[in-house]
Amino acid sequence: MNQKLGKLLSDILAADSVSGTSLIMTVFGDILARRGGSISLSSLIELLSVFNVSDRFVRTSVFRLVKDGWLTAERSGRYSFYHVTEEAMDRFTAAEERIYSAHDAEWNRQWQMIALPSLSGSELMEARKQLESAGYAILSTSVMLYPRADKDATRQLLSKHELNDKALVFEAASCDLSEGNEANLKSLVAKLWQLEEVEDRFHTLLSQFRPVLSLLENGDQLEPAQAFQVRTLLIHIYRRALLKYPPLPEELLPGNWPGKAARTLTHNIYNLVAYPAEQHVDAVARAADGPLPKADKQFCERFGGITLN
Repeated sequence: MNQKLGKLLSDILAADSVSGTSLIMTVFGDILARRGGSISLSSLIELLSVFNVSDRFVRTSVFRLVKDGWLTAERSGRYSFYHVTEEAMDRFTAAEERIYSAHDAEWNRQWQMIALPSLSGSELMEARKQLESAGYAILSTSVMLYPRADKDATRQLLSKHELNDKALVFEAASCDLSEGNEANLKSLVAKLWQLEEVEDRFHTLLSQFRPVLSLLENGDQLEPAQAFQVRTLLIHIYRRALLKYPPLPEELLPGNWPGKAARTLTHNIYNLVAYPAEQHVDAVARAADGPLPKADKQFCERFGGITLN
């Protein structure tokens, strides 16, 4: 095992309070969702042992994920198996499109606004929570804002949360009425989506993983288990920063936004560790019907194409 790399990863783990459920969601989203979506509990425990977590830690975490509708459990003799639910797979797929994108999406310069005038109290709070999880920000008490207009996506979102008959949907465009309008708009966006916190997360990722990339590029031997550890920890930290805000266009982001550098770094490291990490999963993970299937085509297209050889 590469001891220098091991020390870097230990320092990253020590500086980051890792939630069991969040870490396991990273494993399912990054690896298992593209390899059949199922794994035995014993395999999952062995995979996560590289993070020095206990059996109880894993068992408690998957129990919570079952309770929250992310996983279903199945018993076969003495063994337990966990499967990604259909709803969770849809959510993993939506997140995957964002996490592994090779470039920023084009902005249509339109905004989606959703008003919830008939809701109040706990009902309004729950609706806002659902819309916030989809990337909307709270513009005012009962008005939510999203930096893209997409009728089909909005229709599906409202239908999913049974808000079709409770919401008023508007499309809007920002107007350059004064020289200060652009600055005011950037300030509003930064406040609504708490971009200062996101920026700090990206800077932390860059400072933590640039030394990791340097070690990997030196060509030192990388064991599959350590490659799995690098890949999982990298995506875990990257997605927690990236999914804090919707896909904002560059013109709405603060100057010197570190998100693009973080994506490039993540892509470069991912490309170096993806194949040996898959080897580790091949050696360790089992589903109810035997070894996991190989990663599918969509996996190989991540970040515009990764190398598996």
